[in-house]
Amino acid sequence: MKKTYQWTTKSITIIVVLILLKSLVFYGYTAELARLSVLLGTIAWMAFLLLLFWNVFNGKFFLLYCIISCILFVDFLYFQYFGFLPSVKELVHVGHVGAISESIVYVLHPISFVFIIDLIPVGLYLRKKQSRQDETPIRKPTYPDRIIAFVLLISLLIPFSSESLQSYFVFNRYGVFAYHMFDLVRVIPGVDGGITVDETVSYNGYVNKMAERGKYFSVAKDRNIIVIQLESFQDFLVNFVYNDQEITPNLNRLVSSDSIYFDEIYQQVGAGNTSDCEFVILNSMHALGDVSVYQTREENSFYALPSLLKSKGYFPVAFHGNNGWFWNREKIYPSLGFDDFISLEDMENDEIIGFGLSDSSLFKQTLGYLRGIEEPFFAFIVTLTSHNPYEIPEELRAIELLPEHEGTLFGNYIQSVHYTDAALGEFIEGLKEAGLYDSSLIALYGDHAGLYPFNKENKDILSELLACEYDFVHAMNIPLLFHIPNSNLNVLNSKPGGQIDFFPTLLNLIGIVEKSGILFGRDLLNSSSGFAAFTHYVPEGSFIDNNRIFIMSSDGILDNSEAIERRTGKMITPYSCLDGYKDSIQQIQASKYLILNNSISNLMGVSNERDN
Repeated sequence: MKKTYQWTTKSITIIVVLILLKSLVFYGYTAELARLSVLLGTIAWMAFLLLLFWNVFNGKFFLLYCIISCILFVDFLYFQYFGFLPSVKELVHVGHVGAISESIVYVLHPISFVFIIDLIPVGLYLRKKQSRQDETPIRKPTYPDRIIAFVLLISLLIPFSSESLQSYFVFNRYGVFAYHMFDLVRVIPGVDGGITVDETVSYNGYVNKMAERGKYFSVAKDRNIIVIQLESFQDFLVNFVYNDQEITPNLNRLVSSDSIYFDEIYQQVGAGNTSDCEFVILNSMHALGDVSVYQTREENSFYALPSLLKSKGYFPVAFHGNNGWFWNREKIYPSLGFDDFISLEDMENDEIIGFGLSDSSLFKQTLGYLRGIEEPFFAFIVTLTSHNPYEIPEELRAIELLPEHEGTLFGNYIQSVHYTDAALGEFIEGLKEAGLYDSSLIALYGDHAGLYPFNKENKDILSELLACEYDFVHAMNIPLLFHIPNSNLNVLNSKPGGQIDFFPTLLNLIGIVEKSGILFGRDLLNSSSGFAAFTHYVPEGSFIDNNRIFIMSSDGILDNSEAIERRTGKMITPYSCLDGYKDSIQQIQASKYLILNNSISNLMGVSNERDN
């Protein structure tokens, strides 16, 4: 005879208590705010899920426990790597999971196993308890029970009706279960992964009006343009000395002469990270935030830097040491105006490190290609070796680490960026030998942070080494450098800005007057003020300008936000930053609207043929 197992009040209580304990552990490592609403929201959603499994799934409560435990495990693991929770929308990026698997495994936290290690013993214990007949089983669900479950669901969904509510606000207000339900609700319509835009926003004010010749106008006119996107490079690396060793000596030399160096530039990437950085740099527009532009908008027409430069006589070509399909580059690059894309499939795979071709080999093979093409050219080079988890072969690890930094992500990081810097130095020397150095403008910048402060180890190490609290503002600060050989320029510009400012600043330096483009950035060399709006890693609407640093609260409540006077470091009232918050939201929403509606060409009043 087949055994039947019936749930009792005692066994359900065990399940509830274990879920609550795991949730509390999870919040201790992930939630930014200890709020009563988070605990109450967790309990309420857990009650609904129990009612759901009781009414619909015949009381398979252990299955629910396994599902919740696995979700918490994945969420925790994901948070340790990215600093935020996964979304259903990111299933579009699932093809890249294999590429980052080593990185994820490297940041496995011992606490993560707390969420799944008990599944087998708890399952065996509950099975044994359910087999006993000395306890009264719970009754079967009735029609009123189903009504209660439905009413509870409706009441729990009411907060989701707010159009301004965003996923990280939901998590920090109502808990992890509410976050995932909200995430599911957002993608039900199936429109652009659930991204919504305010169609009343205006693009007015973002049309490029660079008709006037500003300061440093045309100082790099008629030169080749070599743009190097440095993987995971942060600004603290510039002139940073660790254990009496320069981490980036070649970058430091470029900064010190014939250069314009910006030390207050901030990343503006979205979920696409490196690929989103490329998009922001090449289009002077914000990324979509929750989904990658490259992965989802390959059919769009863009007003992109490669297209513009091609119309001015440059030959645009891109180089990357990974496969052409990675982040959909082989499909998106033509729509940006690149005439050629040299990827891993086109190169000799003579030295593979981590995700693809080593930076040293990438630079050498890129140099060989540049020797044979017509000038002037626009070469866009994306490095790869200094990617999380920053593991490089032992023979390439040239930095002597302090004992306490051996085996840490920080230790790996400075080894890998030092290696990339050495490869950069070889590339510069190669340009000189090829006769291309003196006739080129070399622009370098970091794509995004390599060491985020949501990782406690990173935060502790860098807070000690930098002698200040290491926060997201420090982490998101990336270097931007325009190196112009024989220009005799030695300029340090500390005006705050973002990656969207690269495009218009470059146009001024190379002497191009262009009135048509819809650019969200500004020429940092001639703008009276600086401004950087953020879409990811910190809540949307956060910004930095000349006078203020404003980080919107993770629960979306203005009073809980961080507002700082930039020069003095003093706290100021968040309400004094409302103007900048509104400007930030307006800029981001306008970018999203133009991208999602593929309306850039129409707004410019030009046909798609202009980009061909």
